[in-house]
Amino acid sequence: MCIIQYIALAAVLFCICGLLSFFIKIVKLGKPNDLSEKSGDVTKGVIYANTKAMMPQNKESAFLHLPEYAAGILFHIGSFMSLLVFVLSFFPFFNRWIGGDDKIHYLIALLPLIGCICGYILLVRRAVVKEMSSWSTLDDYISNFLTSTFQLMTLLYLVFPCSKAINILYYIACILLLCYMPFGKLRHVVYYFAARFHLGFFYGWRNVWPPKK
Repeated sequence: MCIIQYIALAAVLFCICGLLSFFIKIVKLGKPNDLSEKSGDVTKGVIYANTKAMMPQNKESAFLHLPEYAAGILFHIGSFMSLLVFVLSFFPFFNRWIGGDDKIHYLIALLPLIGCICGYILLVRRAVVKEMSSWSTLDDYISNFLTSTFQLMTLLYLVFPCSKAINILYYIACILLLCYMPFGKLRHVVYYFAARFHLGFFYGWRNVWPPKK
């Protein structure tokens, strides 16, 4: 491995420690202490919160913004694929594969390509649409930009695996994202699960989720 990869591994460790400390704080809070009389099934409520409740027709306003909802889904898929590529980039067999004559790995590059396009579109929309820019914070822009750029550099890394300049820029993008993740809204990789659990617990306890047909 080269020096930039060791720095990237240090960033991974820093990110994991930061997210882990945040996760421990959440766990210490314990489950909700609901004083109302239980009338439903909490387990079913939590399952619904993480499945059907995520569909746009069951959200408060997502069904009114289906193109943006779809772009968000593709953006997240591109992020997950880019993270997988980042992990695999430390294994020689993967680098030999993407550097070989077989260009099948270009198909993998389609996901970060679509993801970064959706990410940058959402970033511009956040900046130009008054209803969104009025309540957006600097963290919103930084998080979106770092994640979109991470996907863009993943795309370039897959397409030009033998370029030393691209490799360096790729790992710099990874390092910046990993170092920022424990401090901004990107921490939702941890608190997403806590939030959905609390929602499912609250509405499941009251027999609201799953909704009755």
